[in-house]
Amino acid sequence: MFTLQIGYPVRDYGAWKKVFDSDPAGRAASGARSIRVFRDTDDQNSVVVLLDFDTKDAATVFLERLRSEVWDKPEVIGQLMSASPTARILEEVAREGQAAG
Repeated sequence: MFTLQIGYPVRDYGAWKKVFDSDPAGRAASGARSIRVFRDTDDQNSVVVLLDFDTKDAATVFLERLRSEVWDKPEVIGQLMSASPTARILEEVAREGQAAG
């Protein structure tokens, strides 16, 4: 499995989440198997999104779509984010069982 990890420095989480929920880049149609959204506990406007894909190619294609169709729009960076997002593709190489609780 491959995970696209994206860091978003958002100006207003609520406004960003509304756009995120509208799925402007077509996450579902791009083969994202799961989507997880995290917020920094000390900075609620620092958001990380993890999207899981079956192949590196699918993750790469989706990342390129995000860059060209969403992030490259001046209104996105100016209104929703305080800086450009960061992104990287991670390959899962091991998985441990659930921790005992």
